[in-house]
Amino acid sequence: MKYKSISLNGTDNYQYSLVKYEDKYKHILDSMEGIDTNLIATVMACPVIYSINSDHQAYMIVKGDDIGVGATYIGTSTDEKDLEVKLQLDESKFANETEMYMLINQLVDSLGLYCYERKNICIELLNKIDLSKYNCLKYNREYLLPNIFTYVCSNNKYNKTIPLLLKEIKSCEDTLVSWKQTWWQEIQHRTSDDFHLLFDNDYIEKSDEMFSKASSFSLVDYTQDRNVTFDIDGNVSFSKKIKKNDSMCEFTYNVRKDGFNVNTFGFLLEDDQTRTKIITPNEEIRKSKEKGTKKITYKSGIVDKSSIYAEVRLDDNDDIDKCYIDFRTHRNNGKINGMYLIRINNRYKNFSFSYRTRKGDICKYDDNIYYDDESLSMDTLKDRIKFFIDTINSCYRNGRGAISSDIDISDLVYIEKNVVNFMKQIKSEIPLPYLQEQIDRFILEYSNSKKDDKVKKLV
Repeated sequence: MKYKSISLNGTDNYQYSLVKYEDKYKHILDSMEGIDTNLIATVMACPVIYSINSDHQAYMIVKGDDIGVGATYIGTSTDEKDLEVKLQLDESKFANETEMYMLINQLVDSLGLYCYERKNICIELLNKIDLSKYNCLKYNREYLLPNIFTYVCSNNKYNKTIPLLLKEIKSCEDTLVSWKQTWWQEIQHRTSDDFHLLFDNDYIEKSDEMFSKASSFSLVDYTQDRNVTFDIDGNVSFSKKIKKNDSMCEFTYNVRKDGFNVNTFGFLLEDDQTRTKIITPNEEIRKSKEKGTKKITYKSGIVDKSSIYAEVRLDDNDDIDKCYIDFRTHRNNGKINGMYLIRINNRYKNFSFSYRTRKGDICKYDDNIYYDDESLSMDTLKDRIKFFIDTINSCYRNGRGAISSDIDISDLVYIEKNVVNFMKQIKSEIPLPYLQEQIDRFILEYSNSKKDDKVKKLV
């Protein structure tokens, strides 16, 4: 980070700041008790010796406007991979050790963000406080000498996230320039309304240090109804208006993770390392990436006091393994009155058929019946359900209510294909390289397992 005064992030009760020494702040430095004289000398000398771009920095730690509570020296390790921090607090300015720990923790979190390129933060603490007692997972104590309190704290979160985030922002801007698009930049800063710094530098313009004080950064293209927002945790959202139906489509993803989510007219898609989920108004498809199996559920609306609920489980070849179908009858208020239940185990070629009342009583018509039929598939399921409805109405009603012949089940086999076709079409409208990479991976996974229909114009 630049060598300049800056407030710490994450303030709850008090505003703490790192203040670069100037003679006008001498009274603050003089007010501190018990601070190592060598550290005090370093705080005073560094602003004279080192430039604003130096990795060697020393600060007073100030509470509010002018209460000095400590001093710190910051530098880089010999290989420049780690940040080395020497720190001492004025213990007379704190009510207890816990208060001191909270400030140290706030300082470490802020430095991890300000110096995001450093792999670890190595702390030499001149106060006899065992940070590992408060958080042993975060603060790894190194016992170099008996009376020296030294800790190593991983900066993995920011060390990995911020470079990827800045790379995605730069690539997005370059793409928009190549498309000859115009856009507006919007930076959302973390601010505190109840304090005023002695220095005017908390508002950093877009640069490598942008996220030290910004919670999010947006690129807005009002002419194309397109918006991209990047936040400090690596989350990115991209929204765009779909011209065909005048609806919005929103993608969300994280630059550190595989997968993405899509929320648009007609479906919701959630894709990650372990599974893919597609949700439409009537259907839900869950695919396990490890096993290649799928679970498809379908729920129809109520038609003539009847409805259908179906659950289909597919193996890794997209063949039906099991199929459960509930043909439901409804009362006037919409509540379920009873259900005809068909349970098919296609792997072992057996099925059962029963009726369950609204009280839960079961009437079994057929149980564990073997059948020799190789034609049950996702392509024939729609016709089979029509056959089941006709059979129920003609043979099994017995005053229990009919199932409307107007009830239909969607062509479930086309849902995934339509989603893939949508992705193929819209990806050319996306200026984000990592998101495009994730979409390409998604399309490839489904193209390897399915024969896609011809792409339709969707945007």
